[in-house]
Amino acid sequence: MFRQEWRERKIRQFRAAQEFRRIARYPRFTDGYAYLFDKPFKFHDSLSFIHTYRELFLNDIYRFRPSGTADTIVDCGANMGLSVLYFARNYPRHRIIAFEPDERIYPVIRENVTTFGLDQVTLHKKAVWDKHEQLNFFSDQGMGGRVNVDYNDQSPSVIEAIPLKDFISPKVDFLKIDIEGAEEVVLKANAGVLREVSNIFFEYHNDVRSGQSLHDLLALMKDEGFHYYVKESATRKRPFVDQELICERFDMAINVFCYK
Repeated sequence: MFRQEWRERKIRQFRAAQEFRRIARYPRFTDGYAYLFDKPFKFHDSLSFIHTYRELFLNDIYRFRPSGTADTIVDCGANMGLSVLYFARNYPRHRIIAFEPDERIYPVIRENVTTFGLDQVTLHKKAVWDKHEQLNFFSDQGMGGRVNVDYNDQSPSVIEAIPLKDFISPKVDFLKIDIEGAEEVVLKANAGVLREVSNIFFEYHNDVRSGQSLHDLLALMKDEGFHYYVKESATRKRPFVDQELICERFDMAINVFCYK
């Protein structure tokens, strides 16, 4: 079994390297297609595709052990749909509920779900939030779609947001939250019910204009009965002297893996 998995991983790495070289020649924020598992997967930004594919299909950061009783994956911030495809291929018996509010990106994920015949996927063109509300939405046209976070020289669109709590239940085996800074509001709004979920992944984004809250979110995960593991996603190489931001407001992105 181990040798077979190792061989399959090496084949994926070889094929991915070939596709990466081709896709890297695309201009940023330009639609194109990558060929995955013998089908065309649409992307809206070449760099976003390469980064996300490497994290998911080569590094397996969302790999988890099914509980055996829960059968649902909730994907908050599904972007172009690589995470949805990863979940569908690795957990074919699970139902997948995916949220992507970006007006430009939603048609991309919808096309990919159709192309790959992912019948177990339900898409919502909405953002998860703490209540039903319309929110201002800004996008960097890549992986960074954010609510209520101003972008320079950009007028926001208005999106519909719904409470994540409506989708939390003991049937959720894996909850993924990558919502570019809104994770604090959403996670804190679900205190007391997150414990019903088997596994949680969230990406913490540190807003330099606000107080840091990672310690609060880790304490929340502990209170909800989870053990957590923290791993950098995007950070400064020399934090004492470097001042660059990973986007207009965030100086770090941290992956947090929560399990029981």
